[in-house]
Amino acid sequence: MLNNKVISIVGAGISGLSCALKLAGSKLSKGYTIRIFENGERTGGRAHSIKVNDFSIDLGAGRFSPVLHPNVSKIVSELAEKTEVFPFTKIVCPHPQHAGLKEILAQLKPKVVSSYNESFFQFLCNHLGDEKSHAIINGLGYDSLYLPQISPEIAYDIIEKHPEIQCFSENAGYEWFNLVDGFSALVKSLYERAAILGVEFYFEHQLVSLQTKSNSTLLEFSGRDQQEIWHNSSYTVLALPPTAMASLNLDFPASWSNFTYGSIPLFKGFIFFDHPWWQDYNLENKVTIVDNPLRKLYFKSDKYIFFYADSACADFWYEETKKGEAEYINTIMNLISMALNIPINELPWPVENKFKYWPSGVEFAIETSPEHPPVLSKNNGTIIATSDAYTPHCGWMEGGILAGRNAADYLLKQLEKTGVEEAEVN
Repeated sequence: MLNNKVISIVGAGISGLSCALKLAGSKLSKGYTIRIFENGERTGGRAHSIKVNDFSIDLGAGRFSPVLHPNVSKIVSELAEKTEVFPFTKIVCPHPQHAGLKEILAQLKPKVVSSYNESFFQFLCNHLGDEKSHAIINGLGYDSLYLPQISPEIAYDIIEKHPEIQCFSENAGYEWFNLVDGFSALVKSLYERAAILGVEFYFEHQLVSLQTKSNSTLLEFSGRDQQEIWHNSSYTVLALPPTAMASLNLDFPASWSNFTYGSIPLFKGFIFFDHPWWQDYNLENKVTIVDNPLRKLYFKSDKYIFFYADSACADFWYEETKKGEAEYINTIMNLISMALNIPINELPWPVENKFKYWPSGVEFAIETSPEHPPVLSKNNGTIIATSDAYTPHCGWMEGGILAGRNAADYLLKQLEKTGVEEAEVN
């Protein structure tokens, strides 16, 4: 398909949609066809909700704080999406390491500035010793804090920006919300708004390669039946995470950036019962951090239980699902029994379950200094890469919105510059 005035956006996640909406709403893009190409069959990327028993569950992004995520909050309000309180900010059955943990972390925080070459775990070990450091990270419930690429600065960011453990930081008391109809409802509204503005969508188009020319880029896609599909593009926005960028013929990140990137796997498991037995134990709308692969266990009103694990524990659960549903559920229930100290024969068995494994659920720039540029670009600014991994909100919807708008801002400046140059020639 040849068209001399085409803006191609690869990726229909929140970044790609946010980019398209800002471009489509600008006079500078007048005359350009805006196309979004998506590898899968749906929009949203890691924002993925499904219906179970007439209510929505978020298999991916599932919460936001108006203080930390003002752009998400604004869009939710503009689209009149129904919200409800995400109540999991108070831990029940406290871990032995929780006593005094807020004070310990506060005392260590000023030392972070001089510890940028250390991992968070090494940072803790240097000040508290190995045994205490292991116990603290275990008590925080996020195993990514063990990883060598997680610096003290990134670790404090994780602690301060997650509802379950914000109580150990200055952010204790921040309110959190989720969407009654799930984040897929918000994504659907953005998709519909973009379509009304004339944005074209192409699903089941997997980007294979890019061929750059002097003033355009030829994009090769693999279609539903593995057929080759070619599109010519004046400007190309790659709204893709670093792992996807690295899989293309782009020499990423070496020829794009001085930064390196890491990723963390995530796993969310949901289990449903005939009746909410956890209410008998006063666990409704509570969360607990446990010393087993469940890690964080949430009791959602009278609807369901879910657990959320990262890093090695996420991989553990992915392997468990391969053993079949019966063994997977048996493992979950035995671990719940151990965590709550309730005999296994006193617990009812689930009637249904859902889960999602994200092999690269969170992606991020490993280096925290200097500040990562808002976007990366090649070919005289005609190819632009953007991702929440390049923002201070990696892994969050807020980061996706910022990433998309950053790419649009950069591209609009390019269009403005081109318009001025064309006017001068004429």
